[in-house]
Amino acid sequence: MSGKLPLIVLGLGNVGQALLRQIIETRRRIADRTSLYLAPIALATTSGLLYDADGLPEETLRTALEMVGRGGKLGDMIGVRSPGDLPATLRPDAIVVDLTASPLTVPFLHAAMERGCGIVLANKIPLAAPWAEARPFYEYPRLRYEVTVGAGLPVIAALRYLLDTGDEITHIEGCMSGTLNYLCAELERGAPYSTAVAQARALGYTEPNPRDDLSGKDVARKALILARTAGWPLEESDLCIEPLYPASLADVPVDEFMAALPALDAEYRARVRKAEAEGQVLRYMARVGPQGGTVGLAAVPKESPLGALHGPANHISLYTARYQFLPLTISGPGAGPEVTAAGVLGDIVELGRLAGTR
Repeated sequence: MSGKLPLIVLGLGNVGQALLRQIIETRRRIADRTSLYLAPIALATTSGLLYDADGLPEETLRTALEMVGRGGKLGDMIGVRSPGDLPATLRPDAIVVDLTASPLTVPFLHAAMERGCGIVLANKIPLAAPWAEARPFYEYPRLRYEVTVGAGLPVIAALRYLLDTGDEITHIEGCMSGTLNYLCAELERGAPYSTAVAQARALGYTEPNPRDDLSGKDVARKALILARTAGWPLEESDLCIEPLYPASLADVPVDEFMAALPALDAEYRARVRKAEAEGQVLRYMARVGPQGGTVGLAAVPKESPLGALHGPANHISLYTARYQFLPLTISGPGAGPEVTAAGVLGDIVELGRLAGTR
């Protein structure tokens, strides 16, 4: 008989919907393999809360997926509660799964830690906050956050493995944004910068406001998470971040921002040509070490693994005392709701197994 593993799921965006589908489709197989039966007891968004202490019926989960999938709100469902009732759902045997991109979940996460819950984060914001605020999360033993860097790639797991076996991390570098990798590939192909950004936006690769990607802040958050996991309590101010637009466009309306981008085409065409003349290509990279790091465009050899990178892929290299000259490298799809949800599922199962051994 499999034991129920209660789940409290925050957020039903693309990843949240993919996770629910994967739970419904795979939980019997997971139970056969791990003796853990995944049982969502709460689904919460800003519009409402669905809760059943014994586990929400599968019909309710499917109805929620259908409602949200067609653009509706959880708050429109029959039997929905106020999001304000969420704290009452906490119990020590539950795992809280934060799939939002919001700082508003932080107080609830602290309450979950106080109750001894497991926590799985796709939300990078708590981990990339100022160190004094983020530190309790890194020190909490029942917290996992694999998908905050590299989606479903086992980047955090590899870093932890190295640290747990006594290795010393010297620096970390790589391409950590599928969106910006796509942009660089389009520039390399000859597309004007403004066209490449517009195409990425039309394909859904960027956020509705492309500056959320082009600012480099999402990559910087990932670099901070890797650094802090490695044992370097860096702040965002320790990173030199290069946005892919001038400061004058930082606060204008989105339509005005997009209309102004052709003025940048010549600058980026010149950078691409300069790299080509030296047998190199441009990649948006993060490099971080114990003292800080850089996030921005860098020229890399065209024949290198980074130079061969195309599409929404990530490529992250861990340099250590043992891997000095040939780093431990993780490469693969670094975006997409299905692979991200699978990474979340892996963290859930790991925490469930650990709870069973306590």
